[in-house]
Amino acid sequence: MNIKKSFEKDVQSAHAMSYFNLLRTANWIEIGIKEALKPFALTHVQLNVLSILVSNYPNAVTAGEIKENIIVASPDVTRLIDRLVKKGFVRRETCPNNRRQMDITITKIGMDHFYQAHFEAKKAMGNFFEDTISKQEAVQLYKTLEKIRR
Repeated sequence: MNIKKSFEKDVQSAHAMSYFNLLRTANWIEIGIKEALKPFALTHVQLNVLSILVSNYPNAVTAGEIKENIIVASPDVTRLIDRLVKKGFVRRETCPNNRRQMDITITKIGMDHFYQAHFEAKKAMGNFFEDTISKQEAVQLYKTLEKIRR
């Protein structure tokens, strides 16, 4: 079989169609979130960091913990945190128990900004999961995506 025929067969397979559909859907979601976050001067990655800090509040989080838990990969967590500090959304302080470690916490302004941005992003996406697929379908999708990443 020549390469062209092999490619055409691959592209028509259910696995390839699923792959391309997954990429298309991920891009659609990213564009929708990006547009919703524009008025808040936040990126999707910054919203993700604020989410991590909100879920750990009032406890501090290290840059390493943020990097481990971040959903949307960011190559430079330090610069990302610097931008959030400049905006007044997070506070960075030297850890009292380990002077080489920085403790990062969300500020009241950051928390308020996060909740507003999160609400608008969810609203802009039309609650696409809740409005589009059943709970059973969501559980199956979750399991399938977990399986793919293994």
